[in-house]
Amino acid sequence: MAQKLINPTKKVDRKSFSEFLSALPDLEAELTDALNDMVHASTETGKLSELNLKIKMKPQGGTSGQVELDMDVKAKLPQPTRGKTLMFATPDNNLQRENPKQKTLDGLRTPDQEAQAQTMAALRKAPADDTKAPLRAVN
Repeated sequence: MAQKLINPTKKVDRKSFSEFLSALPDLEAELTDALNDMVHASTETGKLSELNLKIKMKPQGGTSGQVELDMDVKAKLPQPTRGKTLMFATPDNNLQRENPKQKTLDGLRTPDQEAQAQTMAALRKAPADDTKAPLRAVN
């Protein structure tokens, strides 16, 4: 059976992980940004997010005590739920929102036409910049 390695460093002599991170400002900034992105994504979607920091350490030869660190930060952010859409297949194997087998009624608009009409109406109602008060001289 393999023996467990016991760390000889007393707990009071060990540096905290936050001290380790402060020695690597680029890594600390990357983790801070990833954490902020996680908070935003999770609170907006109500879904789980995940942040992983992987540190690989490889001792360099000799007795210098030098080690090589390879670090990787990965954030799994939740994606917003997309709505579902119903569409109809045409005889030409294309998709469209209107049923190609259904007759159209004069005066009624398709959903696409209605959305375009509402957009155009909103643009026409946009306030003009002429409502601003004229500039006056200050003495």
